[in-house]
Order: sequence, then structure tokens, then C-alpha cells
Amino acid sequence: MNLFPVAHSATAPAHLGWVQDWHDFDNPDEALRNLLDAAWYAVSTMNGTDAVAVTTMLRHAYLQQHRFSFYFPHDEVETLLAIGSLWQDDIDEAMRRVQSVSARGTGARYRSMLEVVKKFCLWRARDFMPFYELSWGKAPRSHAMSLLTAIVNLSIEATAEAEQLRFKLAERLARDALLLCHKSTTANTYASLLPTAVLAQLHYEAGAVDEADTLLRGRLTAIEESGAIESALIAYVLSAKIAAARGSQNMALLLLHRGEEIGRERRWPRLVLRCKAEEVALRLQDERVDLAEAALQHLYLYLGSVDAKIRPKDIEAWPLQMARLRLQLANGPGPGTARSLEDLRNAALDRNHPALVVKLTILLSSALHAIGETARAHEELLAALHQGASAGLFRSFLDDMPLIETPLKQLWRSSEAGKLGHLGPYVGRLLTAPEVRVPARKKFRINHRLVESLSTREAIILRLMSLGLSNKLIARELQITPETVKSHAKHIFIKLSSKNRAEAVSRATELGLI
Repeated sequence: MNLFPVAHSATAPAHLGWVQDWHDFDNPDEALRNLLDAAWYAVSTMNGTDAVAVTTMLRHAYLQQHRFSFYFPHDEVETLLAIGSLWQDDIDEAMRRVQSVSARGTGARYRSMLEVVKKFCLWRARDFMPFYELSWGKAPRSHAMSLLTAIVNLSIEATAEAEQLRFKLAERLARDALLLCHKSTTANTYASLLPTAVLAQLHYEAGAVDEADTLLRGRLTAIEESGAIESALIAYVLSAKIAAARGSQNMALLLLHRGEEIGRERRWPRLVLRCKAEEVALRLQDERVDLAEAALQHLYLYLGSVDAKIRPKDIEAWPLQMARLRLQLANGPGPGTARSLEDLRNAALDRNHPALVVKLTILLSSALHAIGETARAHEELLAALHQGASAGLFRSFLDDMPLIETPLKQLWRSSEAGKLGHLGPYVGRLLTAPEVRVPARKKFRINHRLVESLSTREAIILRLMSLGLSNKLIARELQITPETVKSHAKHIFIKLSSKNRAEAVSRATELGLI
């Protein structure tokens, strides 16, 4: 007897129970085929949540191959298990599965998918020579799965190039991925999330906060549904940075806490690390060292509870080390702080991570200035500025301006001595950058009476609505009931003369309320 209803085609996702023992099926081969169809559907629609669920069941089947007929589709199953491992952020297993299929030499049918998995693993391992040498499959792009592999390839490359500070190339690759998404009939929504997040990151870094916000607005729910860690890593941290840049620290913290919660639920320590490290930075900006220390302590406790197999190691643990060193900077750095920052930067250099190198050099210059090594502080800051100016970095310096403002002004005043050279206009722009504000709308005046009539809670709920969070998620974030959220939403609709969420968000945007 069948213990769960199996999908009979690849036209809909499977809602399958956990496989306990393949002895429990009248026809295990048919059940396996339906399970494989369901897995391919989840992959073709880029639904990581479903893909993880189905490939987890496939793992049970793989461990019980003797239950099936004389033919077991090893290549197909292992290809799907490799893909599922990517969504679970288990790069080691993904690469092991790819190598297993390659060693048999019988998986030509799945070559393009395996190459995408391998390329992703090489990027995560920061092994860039084979990453760039890896060729794409030769299947025509008009085929649905070929379109998908091309989209994922471009998205991976866009993310990698953004880390390498080759922003123009990253933007072109991300836009090419989005163009292919429009051609795809199945992968459009979820496949577009990563390239969109990369574009938003590039806009933000260039100082175009509003453009970045527009790209991400309403996409967080889809990012949660898709179950892809790379999209979540960029989107939640970036959304929090945008909120903080606009002076909404509470909103920034809400977004980081939600990202942390997703990381815990899906067993993604990298996401928890990034969100918690950003929380430490935000607390320090508010001069709440006590809360920053508490956040860091919670992070240590979390990592202590995580399985060593999935715990970030080496350079991947940089958010934790950076948060710890930021606290040392806030409490009064010593020579040890500067040495630790230099060691971490050297590790980032060794692993070919230029974006991280710039961030660490900014902190290093601050530490050196604080301990009186002014000349070295200026030297390090100049190096970061040269790299940042050539790449188009702006917000990386602006977000940490409180740490580097004094040495930056000293460099500015000494520009007549030729220390800045062509960097003069760039540094001048950094020093004179105004606070980021929501631009005034030309066609509408801000209704101050309306602003005053919106309560603080209603304003927060309105902003969360604009990010695409459901009533249930908003209730969870604010620790209230969904019914309370609905009640607040009704009041918001009345005050904004709108019939639904979309109209309320649109009206609030026009009025400059969000």
C-alpha cells in the first residue's frame, strides 16, 4: 500500500510524506519515478523548499537501492541530490555527488546541470581558475531546462563578479539573467530573485538607495518561499542597510531578526552569522555597546549548538570575527585589534575576496588611527579608497564614516601635498554626502496631518507590507496576533483611502510616507 499520494506528472509539485521504508510500497519503482518527476518540477521552478523536501526522500531511496528493480537511475538521483544539497548549503556533499556521477562517465544527459552545481561549488570554495574555465553545456537555450541552467550560470557569475568588485560586468550578467527569466515560462519568479538582489546591491553600493529599495520591495516573501540562501543573504542584510540608511533602526532590526529566524529554521548558519553581525554593527552605531555585546554572545551560543558539519569555517566565519573586532574598536582598540584585522584581511586576500578586503581595510585604518599609528592609518585608508574608487564603492565607506571620518578629513586637508591626487573629488563626495532621505514626490505634497494620524505601529506595519510580508509574518515579527495586524491594516486603509495592500503601499509611496 502507498503511504503517500505521489505526483503523476511533472506539472505540479509533489506533496509527499517522509519515506520510512520502501518495503511499504506496492510498486516502489513507480513511486520512485513519480518522486523523480516531482524533484525535476521543483528544480525547474526554482522552488528550493520543495526541492529540499523531495531530495531528502530521494536520499532514503538511494540508501535502499536493493529494494528496487535491477535498474536504479544512479546518475539522475545523484544529480538531483547534488542540486538539493546546494539549497541546503551543503557544498561538500554537492561536489561529492558531482564527482560520483562524473567518475561513472555515464551522466552525459545531466552534464549541464552538473556543471552548474560544480560552478557554484567552485565559487563558494573561491577556486576561481576552474570556475572561469568551466564551460556551459551545448544544449539549445530555447529548451526550458537549458534556459534554467543559463539563468543560474549568469546569476552565479553576477554574484561572483560583484564580490570581485567588477561591478559593470556583474550588472551586465545580472541583467542578462533577468532577460532570460522573461523567456522562461516556469522559472521566472524564483529564478529572477538572485540577479535582482545583485542589482539592488550594486545600486545601493553606488549610493542609489531608492533604486535598491525599489528592486527589493515586495520580494522578501518570494525569497523565503524559494528557499535559496544566496538571495536571502543579500536581500535581508541589504534591506536592513537601506532601512538604517533612512534612519529607521527599528525596521532594520526587524528585518535582521527575520533573516536570522529563517537561517535558524532552514539550518543556514551563514545567514544567521550575517544578520547577527549586522545587528552588532547597528547597535554600535546607536552607541549601545551593551546590546551589541549581547547580540555577539547570542551568536556564540548559537554556533555552539550548530552541528560542526554545517558550521562556517575559515574565511566563511568572517562575519563573526568582524563583529568581535567592531566591538573591540568601540571599547578602545589595542595593537592586538589591528593585528587581528590584518590577519583576517590577509585571509580574505588569500581567498580572493576583494569586497571583504576593502571592508576590513576600512576597519584596520580606524584601529591604527585609534592607537596612534596615524601614518599607517592614512596609508591603509588610501589603499582602500583607491580600490573603492576604481570599483565604484560608495556606501561601504559611508556606512562606516563614524570610524574613518577623522583620518579621512586629515587626508583631505593634506590633499595639497598630493596624497589624494585623482581621489580628491571622490573623498570630497564622501565627506559632503547628505543624509539619505526619501525624495519628495513632484505630484504630491506630504500630508503632515496624515503622517501624524498614522500611529508608530501602523507606520511599521505599512513598511512591512511594502516589503511583501504576509499578515502572518508581520504578526510574528511584531509578536502580535494576525487578527491585530488585520485590524491595523483596516485603519491604514481608511486613513489612506485605499481598498487593499497594493493601493495602500502605492498611496503611501506617493505621499512620501515610506
